[in-house]
Amino acid sequence: MKKSKAARMMKEARMQRGKTQQQLSMDMFQSREYVAKQENGDRKLTPSTVQHFTETYNDPWLALEAAFEYTGWGVTRLDGPAVDLHRSAVREKTLEELREAIEAMEKVKLTKHPSFTQSFELQDIERSAREHIDVIGASMTYVATLCQEYGLNWNQLWEDHHRKLQSRGYVTS
Repeated sequence: MKKSKAARMMKEARMQRGKTQQQLSMDMFQSREYVAKQENGDRKLTPSTVQHFTETYNDPWLALEAAFEYTGWGVTRLDGPAVDLHRSAVREKTLEELREAIEAMEKVKLTKHPSFTQSFELQDIERSAREHIDVIGASMTYVATLCQEYGLNWNQLWEDHHRKLQSRGYVTS
């Protein structure tokens, strides 16, 4: 069985902090054996494990990777040979993706009912959606990088965002 990326990240994060599996298991109120199974990829990381790492170690990358592995979609940490995760490179890439998404969105006409949309119009709509997915990935990478580099609290940023949505009446809970 191939070890999951999230499992590798968990093990690396634990080791970087000089913790044993036993120490981590006591911190998370899980057995050492269960921690080992998560690190080895025999078990998916539990939501409580991911929450522990984001709250205790401010590790957004592990949270993003675990969410990707659970759902099969979403943002994953970029780790390929062509990626540059320096904060200024991430900023520039995010700006580039935003500009491309705006350009694609401006070409889309959404005034017709979807059942009357022509195939060429549907292609523009799909291109716009794909460009926005690129923006989401770049934006999440940007925010995670800022949290990592400047010590911003990932969980607090999302809690504040959710409270803002509630105060504006966009969400109920």
